[in-house]
Amino acid sequence: MSAPQGWYDAGTPGVQRWWDGLQWTAHERAAAPATLSMGWYPVPGTTDVRWWDGVMWTPYRVRAGKPRPDWLAIEPPAMGVVLGILFSALAMLQLFSALISRSPGNFVFPVLLLSAAVIWFVGAAYSSGVRKLPAPQSAPIVDAVVQPLPGEVEGPGAGWYPMTGQISRWWTGSRWTWYIGMKFGPRPGHAGPRGYLVSMIVGWCVAALAVIGVIVAVVGGVMAQSPVTGFMIVFGIMIAVVMGGLGAFTLLLTRSRRNALLLPTTPPPVR
Repeated sequence: MSAPQGWYDAGTPGVQRWWDGLQWTAHERAAAPATLSMGWYPVPGTTDVRWWDGVMWTPYRVRAGKPRPDWLAIEPPAMGVVLGILFSALAMLQLFSALISRSPGNFVFPVLLLSAAVIWFVGAAYSSGVRKLPAPQSAPIVDAVVQPLPGEVEGPGAGWYPMTGQISRWWTGSRWTWYIGMKFGPRPGHAGPRGYLVSMIVGWCVAALAVIGVIVAVVGGVMAQSPVTGFMIVFGIMIAVVMGGLGAFTLLLTRSRRNALLLPTTPPPVR
């Protein structure tokens, strides 16, 4: 019986030829690359070892013997573009307000917001570039520092278990792994404890700035009325509201993602 029509290897490496069901034709195409399983692979042409999620490269590398995200890692990159546009718009609004008030102190926020926008844009461009690196061309790196990998089974009940609404973590059947499942694929979470600590410190520092803003406003209120004290009251209230909101949001968000950043201390519920 003749093979059904389709693209087949015809003896030339990397090239497929069309079989019409009866005979070979003159039509050729580049052979589709073999699907590689997720894992840590050397990046062709570099000394990097990166996480390949089975479809694309990710901004996670093994550096100094430890899996870590790149400092400009933004996933998906489109989120960086959206946030960059948002911060740019906020910067323009603050700049417009500063130009109207003509107060030198009001130009601080536009500069900070615009700097944040640039960071988001640069991170998005960097992460997009990582995805376009050549696909792995060698065997994956298997080292104790990156194990156990998602998919490894060491007992009953192995699988992905939800940590938050959109994040899950791999359980081998006997222990939790550092790998988390996200809507755009499995990602290494080895830097979670450091991220949790940094987020908590940032949250409390921002909250402290809100307290300082309250103090400035109170001091301005009890002093003799003048343009300086008026500025102190307005500036203090603005700092207290903005920084208080950001600090509370950062602390609450970090706390809600605790099991996504740190290894859970108890096994998952029995399925």
